[in-house]
Amino acid sequence: MSDGGLRVRGGVGGTTVGLAALEEASGRLAGSAQDIAASLARTLLVAADPGLAGVAPAVVTAAAAEGALALAVGPAGLAGDAARLVGLVTATAATVSAYRAVDAEVARTVALTQDAVMFVVGSQAPELAVGVLALEALGVDVGGALDRAVWEVPAVADLAGGAEGLVAGLRSDPLTAPLLTPGAAADAEGPGGPRTYEDALAVLADSAAVWGLLDDSGPVHMQREPAGPSGASAPRSLEELVRGQGPLSDPADHPGRIRVVEVPTGTGPVWLVEVSGTQVWDPRTGANPCDVTTDVRAMAQESTALARGVQEALDQAQAESRAGSDGAGSGGTGSGAAGPASAGGPGRDASTEPVMLVGHSLGGIVAAGLASSPAFTARHRVTHVVTAGSPVARMPVPAGVQVLSLEHHQDPVPRLEGAPNPDRSGWVTATRDLDDGRDGTGSEAHGVGEYAATAAAVDRSTDPSLVAWRDGSEAFFHPAEGAQVVVRDYRIARGAP
Repeated sequence: MSDGGLRVRGGVGGTTVGLAALEEASGRLAGSAQDIAASLARTLLVAADPGLAGVAPAVVTAAAAEGALALAVGPAGLAGDAARLVGLVTATAATVSAYRAVDAEVARTVALTQDAVMFVVGSQAPELAVGVLALEALGVDVGGALDRAVWEVPAVADLAGGAEGLVAGLRSDPLTAPLLTPGAAADAEGPGGPRTYEDALAVLADSAAVWGLLDDSGPVHMQREPAGPSGASAPRSLEELVRGQGPLSDPADHPGRIRVVEVPTGTGPVWLVEVSGTQVWDPRTGANPCDVTTDVRAMAQESTALARGVQEALDQAQAESRAGSDGAGSGGTGSGAAGPASAGGPGRDASTEPVMLVGHSLGGIVAAGLASSPAFTARHRVTHVVTAGSPVARMPVPAGVQVLSLEHHQDPVPRLEGAPNPDRSGWVTATRDLDDGRDGTGSEAHGVGEYAATAAAVDRSTDPSLVAWRDGSEAFFHPAEGAQVVVRDYRIARGAP
């Protein structure tokens, strides 16, 4: 549905919840039909009791008894009611099944189309590369043209969901086939190429790693950093949370930055973990893990140096909190009135404390990936995820985690998986159409500033799915009165292999 310029999918007002409600109602109707059938059977048994024959004349005439019995078992009676309920149950179940079957068939057709188109791209990659170089030599800004094109025709970006077709196409060309070295992804390939989108990305990344590109191997280093004056505060709204992603993701001031915010409540702290977006676009792997290497590896649902660094940062922040230290002198900052940072003490079980993972672009991919990681969720109780402009539709986030995804119709990045986010009660996607008649670009649509405006619209929205999400996440934005919020910043670095 649409609300305040937003198109909302999923959540308590989503289609899946509606289908589930229909199924539940259908189950209740089926139970009523059974009850009516049981009543009908008892009626017939009583009517067939020969002991009633002697008393029937004293009560009613035989004709009246027959009429009453016919009414009970006839179309207008119990039998008719049961039959009508069974018909309604059947029709409801058929409608739900048909809707889901159509939805699945549409998704399958779209995926096949994406693969077919990208197969052609892969099979003609050398010719396309020569053509691009020729256009650039003539002074044509190919990248700029594509950036403008995705604003005008956003669905172009959905074709990237055909990564399996791209790999199959590259394998079909004798010039590009030798460049593909599956490496660790070899077992993921079948006779027709990679079995899944994630397998295809792994094949491409492993092949590039042979040439020193997209290589995420090596240790991870994490160190405490002073929380800079820009954005180093506890957000009081979704808009503030998303807007803070701008300064946090500045590669000049905050390379590889992770922010952990401890928000005290009356029952103990809750934790906001903010992950930077992409800061480095060079495919050659460097020390800053907020780069395109992590983009590809995280979308392939692999463990990454950045994700490991996020876990170490949260572990350290929670250890400091349990010890009663805010890391004074090493970057801790507070907001709000003076008071204890958290309830509890050294004996506190941090694994039970709610965690919200947040990120724009790459940060959202890593956030959804960590929420999907059994190793991470075994140590940390992830209850909420917020993504802005992130391709996370294929992430297997558990149903118990409340996900809010902010997207823009003209932003190509969240479309890169070529699939919509799940429509379920715990996953809400709010999409804003930025086309107001102006000429724009996909890059503009991906900007943090635009996403902060979308977050503000979510804060104001009366859509039931968004209202329910805000109600469920209130503790992260409203600390206990008189308590101190603690902001801790960490720098994550990728070491040499």
